Amino acid sequence: MFIRKLSRAAGATLALALSLVGVQAATGTPAGADVGATVRTVYYDASRAGEFKTNFDQAAAIWNSRVTNVRLQAGSPATVTIRVDTGWPRAYVTGLGRGTIYMGWQAVNEGYDRTRIAAHEFGHILGLPDRRTGLCSDLMSGSSAPISCTNAYPNSTEAAQVNSLFAGSLAISSAALGAHVWNEEGEGDISPLVVNGQPATENYPWMVYTSGCTGTLIKSNWVVTAKHCSTPSSVRVGSVNRTSGGTVVGVSRAVNHPTIDVKLFQLSSSVSYAPAPIPTTSGAVGTATRIIGWGQTCPTRGCGSAPTIAHELDTSIVSDSRCLGINGPYEICTNNTNGNAGACYGDSGGPQVRKINGVWNLIGATSRAGNGSSTCATGPSIYGDLPSIRTWINTQVGGLPV
Repeated sequence: MFIRKLSRAAGATLALALSLVGVQAATGTPAGADVGATVRTVYYDASRAGEFKTNFDQAAAIWNSRVTNVRLQAGSPATVTIRVDTGWPRAYVTGLGRGTIYMGWQAVNEGYDRTRIAAHEFGHILGLPDRRTGLCSDLMSGSSAPISCTNAYPNSTEAAQVNSLFAGSLAISSAALGAHVWNEEGEGDISPLVVNGQPATENYPWMVYTSGCTGTLIKSNWVVTAKHCSTPSSVRVGSVNRTSGGTVVGVSRAVNHPTIDVKLFQLSSSVSYAPAPIPTTSGAVGTATRIIGWGQTCPTRGCGSAPTIAHELDTSIVSDSRCLGINGPYEICTNNTNGNAGACYGDSGGPQVRKINGVWNLIGATSRAGNGSSTCATGPSIYGDLPSIRTWINTQVGGLPV
């Protein structure tokens, strides 16, 4: 979207500053705004919100009717992405006017009002933390208010707080950052997403969902994952959707690597999907790679549910010196892109791939954080270097595909 250049240098500087924090100076002034006040526009993308898009558009209109220093607008460049899944509604706030919202079916199925949920989650994006007062008049009371509550309007105090945030330095409190789950009892429920990645852009035929972890098909009847993952009775092969598609097949046995965090599953029957080839070398420092998995998309343990569609992130191999406790000859240190993106809980065992002659080749299996932190994507991640143990894998599976 074209943004008109401001006529003064100071105005241009302001526009740049606002852009960096996810908001932009609006070209118009909403009704009720103070004359001369700067109105910021936060763009949101609800194209993936399905039937809830209307609710988010209604919620945006509600906020726009109650605040004067910021406007929510569907458009581009969006700093707010809205998605849908089967978990609790939640917002992952990365800055004022920035983040990801999930409209979870769990609250809708229990009878909570859709537009109230949408307005509440927008409230988090606009800098408000949860206030579980139990009052229907408090938009940010969330699930603590009765299910019968349909109020989708912020009260005067909530609106004033948002106006103050967008009229000031655009700083956001630590309490408003991070993950906010609609139902506080659901905050501890987690199914292990790639943080700050995106839904899979390809239907990778070798993806394997292993019930809480991720794996990769390396032969018609063999899967590789992480040793620390449990061994399930069955896995889903050949679909980036963990709930449908592909083929569900039993697991007959598991074989652990004697040294590093790698495990092989033998399937009870062969599948027809093309396995991922394992090359002879993983690549030098700087090699472009991609990681894929069904892990958390938010960085702290327990902050959200597993996505239905696997997420991917383009990253690269970095120097072993950046990963603590790495077994250099047999593990890969993988960059946390932009300093805030990488593997998380549930991505364990998932593929790290790189393209060779236009074909994705499997070089790594997700193992652990490379900085010892329990908060994901704050440092590089460590992956099992599969090319380095290719001979062992070849022996265990009775010969890898040519």
